[in-house]
Amino acid sequence: MKIAYVVRKDCPRCVNILERIDRILPNDWERVYENGLEGYVNAPEFVDIRDIEADILFIIGGDGTVLRAAQYARGAMMGINMGSLGFLSEVELGKVEDTIFRIVRGEYKFAELMRLEISVNGKMVGYALNEAVIHSDAISKVRNFKLNIDGKFVERTRADGVIVATPVGSTSYSLSAGGPIVMPETRAMVVSYLAPVTLRIRPMVMPSSSVLSINVVGKDNSSVIILDGQREIKVRDGDTVTITGSSKPYRFITFKRDFYTKLREKLLKDVVN
Repeated sequence: MKIAYVVRKDCPRCVNILERIDRILPNDWERVYENGLEGYVNAPEFVDIRDIEADILFIIGGDGTVLRAAQYARGAMMGINMGSLGFLSEVELGKVEDTIFRIVRGEYKFAELMRLEISVNGKMVGYALNEAVIHSDAISKVRNFKLNIDGKFVERTRADGVIVATPVGSTSYSLSAGGPIVMPETRAMVVSYLAPVTLRIRPMVMPSSSVLSINVVGKDNSSVIILDGQREIKVRDGDTVTITGSSKPYRFITFKRDFYTKLREKLLKDVVN
């Protein structure tokens, strides 16, 4: 078994969790440590996150750390929450040792979560677990976005940006923009607009098999694509951004924690039966 650690930067408490995990794992399991852990961990070498590939990724941090691992590393993800929300993490602090013993015994399953595949002018530029955002590259500057779905023109809207989210991402940035919550088992995409200059536009939900084509139209309308808040890709006037559901899902280790319980605990809060 080969495991790798991806840890939130400059977080000594996260390193303590790594050490607690390392003491439990069998000695013959191969370990890979991400760059940045030098000085914290005694290991022969450290690896750039882009070069990490393992059977299990132990991701210690908040949702941002999970999204960073999803962007660059390869392997089944196991998130340990050291952040404020931790919606993408399976394990809370009080359950670390119990969880690792269960992993050693093989008492876990894999959940496959949909991801988006994003292309610019026909060239694939990346994937997203939560969302792809096409946004003005200047503060307080609206852009003109033209949306086609499966080759058919749908609308043209002036807004600060467009969010295309997965079901998992529907509880994140898209939710803040007024989008609906979509159950993770649903193969769908949500399109929401950021500060649209109209009252008629509403979020839309469509099958993950749909192909969305988004153009930023007009002169001097340069923008940026932001993938999961981790990567930025410049978009120029006339570029076509294509987004669809990928055939290659992300794999997460799960112990079948109920989604509705997580939704209530993390987002709704203070709701009693």
